[in-house]
Amino acid sequence: MNTKQAIGLIVLLAGVTALCFGFYGRSRMSSARRDIDTATGFIPENRVKGAVSGALHGEVDKYKGQVTALFVGGVILIIGGGALMYFGRKKR
Repeated sequence: MNTKQAIGLIVLLAGVTALCFGFYGRSRMSSARRDIDTATGFIPENRVKGAVSGALHGEVDKYKGQVTALFVGGVILIIGGGALMYFGRKKR
């Protein structure tokens, strides 16, 4: 394995790691939304419930861009690492 392939492997592994963190973040956001819906379920008035629930969901949605960036970055790194490994191999 030459240097280009080693770098490609490292980039590929970084992409897989980024995807794993993206799936973890998406799971945590989904869990937080369920917890918010459960906790605000006992509030009887719709306007108050909507305001509280909306504010809490807004706090969770702050992380949506970061999770999306992990997914996109992970895919780009996987493609780039795979290409670097493929095209960096020794010619015979």
